[in-house]
Amino acid sequence: MLIFFYRAEVAELADAHDSKSCALRACGFNSHLRHQKRAPLIQRRSLSFFVFFADSCTGYISGIRYIIFVLTIPKEGAKDQKLPWYFSLTASVIVILIGIYKKLNIGLIMLFGALTLGFLAGLSFIELINVFYSGLVNDITVMLVISIILLGILGNILKDTGALGEAVENLHNLVADMRLVSASMPVLIGMLTVPGGAILSAPLCAEAGSKLNLPPHRQAAINIWFRHVLYFILPIFPSLILASQISGVSISRFMLINLPLTLIGLISGFYLLFRGYEPISTGFNFSWLRLWKLIRTILPLIFIMLLVVLFELYFPLAIAAGVILALINYLPAEKCIATVIERLKTMIIPGIKLPVALVIIGIMVYKEMLEESAVLTDMTNLVLGLGIPVLFLIIFIPFLVGMLTGDNSASIAIVFPLFIPLLPVGDTLAFSAYAAYIYSSSTAGHIISPAHPCFALTKEYFKEDIRGIVLPLLPLLLIVMLAGLIITLLLERL
Repeated sequence: MLIFFYRAEVAELADAHDSKSCALRACGFNSHLRHQKRAPLIQRRSLSFFVFFADSCTGYISGIRYIIFVLTIPKEGAKDQKLPWYFSLTASVIVILIGIYKKLNIGLIMLFGALTLGFLAGLSFIELINVFYSGLVNDITVMLVISIILLGILGNILKDTGALGEAVENLHNLVADMRLVSASMPVLIGMLTVPGGAILSAPLCAEAGSKLNLPPHRQAAINIWFRHVLYFILPIFPSLILASQISGVSISRFMLINLPLTLIGLISGFYLLFRGYEPISTGFNFSWLRLWKLIRTILPLIFIMLLVVLFELYFPLAIAAGVILALINYLPAEKCIATVIERLKTMIIPGIKLPVALVIIGIMVYKEMLEESAVLTDMTNLVLGLGIPVLFLIIFIPFLVGMLTGDNSASIAIVFPLFIPLLPVGDTLAFSAYAAYIYSSSTAGHIISPAHPCFALTKEYFKEDIRGIVLPLLPLLLIVMLAGLIITLLLERL
């Protein structure tokens, strides 16, 4: 039997049986509690009560909801037990921050955050179960989990066969500056545009960064920044395609307007993230033989990109093909079959990272809970109704939504329909500039979101706290967003 004891100061309770019954019914209380003796009017007296539930978990949830309802009930009663969106959202964020502080798995943290959000948003027990089920089994989650597991296996094979070390060394033979090597790896793998793909570039960044004596938090920041800085203009990035479809602005125009942001991001990122860490040598040492050696080491990655971009193959299948290619790459001249069998035994199982898969599950469930509870929509509508200048909203709201969701496509789907009616009409260039800036703002928030799979996976790989990773990225985001704002205002005047 569950026993819940609560003691609180209550200024006033409804003194009519009907009003109390309505309040109890709104909270989903059982009939035996609704028909208890009517409570007298209480003026700032201490109220103590015991609530007993033994029949179901639904009763437990209803009981806690009633207690919260009593704490927040207006003097004239209440018609809805749903708490304000800001209460629900803040509470879930606090739960997530506490879990992060305790260094728990990000996936578990996000699951508890989702449960907190849905519970305080007034979702029933059945609705909570449905959201969790939907977050677990929807096509995107399944695809991501399979992809992340396969990417972990691929990364382990590349590492154990020596391909990762060879890739860094061969790139270093072509490009003497190890800073360029460290920055180029996440850029190259970022072309895959799969959520969570940072887990594959992380070992490459770590390998190159260690030769520069970069601290782990700086290696993590480099992995995140250079992987995503191209996403402002990358035409195969799903979020950019979605933004183009919703706004009606062509992808080529998005790319043209945002091209300065990517260039500025690359230059400023290289300067700020590698400042204080000078390489032993610089310059280029090009030869076709060195180029072929580099291509051979990363051939599984190139193969995956070709299958996805040119043939639009289902991403997990493309990664599986890359895994097979990695298994047979760098085989010795003798005992090829025996070597492949040995690799299957020693490299597949160790490469399966279930905690990393749990990260994806937690993030997707939290995303589903945000959508089901309508917290983001309520927040955005409230801010839009305050009469704040549209330009101010365009700067901050997409960034905030992108950071909260950790999913740029979801953020684009939320903010674009809200802002498009507010953008300049009749001036195609100005409309395109604002649409591009909304996309850029959402992408910037997405980059540093703890709910962003790449961020969470990078954090897990380098075993660093969020603060250490975010702080080096904030100046870069400020520079890029300021550049985008200036470009938008200039294009508006043309």
